[in-house]
Amino acid sequence: MADPVLSVTGLTKRFGAIEACSDVSLDLHAGEIHALIGPNGAGKSTLIAQIAGGLRPDAGSIRFLGRDVTALDTVARARLGLGRSFQVSAVVPDYSVVENVMLALHGRDRTAFRPFGHAFGKRALTEEARAHAARTHLSDRLNVPARSLAHGERRRLELAMALALRPRAFLLDEPMAGLGQEGAAELTALLSDLRDEAPILLVEHDMDAVFALADRISVLVYGRILATGTPDEIRADPQVRAAYLGDEVPA
Repeated sequence: MADPVLSVTGLTKRFGAIEACSDVSLDLHAGEIHALIGPNGAGKSTLIAQIAGGLRPDAGSIRFLGRDVTALDTVARARLGLGRSFQVSAVVPDYSVVENVMLALHGRDRTAFRPFGHAFGKRALTEEARAHAARTHLSDRLNVPARSLAHGERRRLELAMALALRPRAFLLDEPMAGLGQEGAAELTALLSDLRDEAPILLVEHDMDAVFALADRISVLVYGRILATGTPDEIRADPQVRAAYLGDEVPA
């Protein structure tokens, strides 16, 4: 098997006497969706923040595309191609869909911020922004301010902005949060299509989405990886059922 795109080894993070992550190891391979699940307070957000660069681990290492990135900050990791979306959508409310995607394009190319009246005259930039919006099924909403979008549309806009950064891997933190059944189904289909473009480390509480999407699942409980395996292996694991899934496991 080829080397993983992302590899986390022995990651530990303490807050005083509390060990939020304890010797966590996992990896992400090309073409896969690796889901991270666990109860509230298990340390999932702390782990993702360390992988993204927002928190410095107390021990362990993070390798991305064969490079040790443990000491790099969030911006440096993003420039290497580590794309992230958050539990709370990070779009600019007063900008339109296409303007938000163009803002991401500016960040990718490290260009200085200019008034949008000048930037928007660049046909190539506009066309690329439109293409990313089309990938996330927002072509009919290009000129709509982000504040007027439905919650699911904002999630898709955030993905379009992440795509604009040309990521080599995605970190997605609860993308289904707040979506209804229809919105979750649409986003599930979209994420399934994206895995071949860039593998996805997915933190999610929606077990229907997790078991529909994941090639592998890691279960985090009290800051430790309890189990890692295929959906069928995790579904059948008695420790995982006792600690988190219970008897209501998606078929």
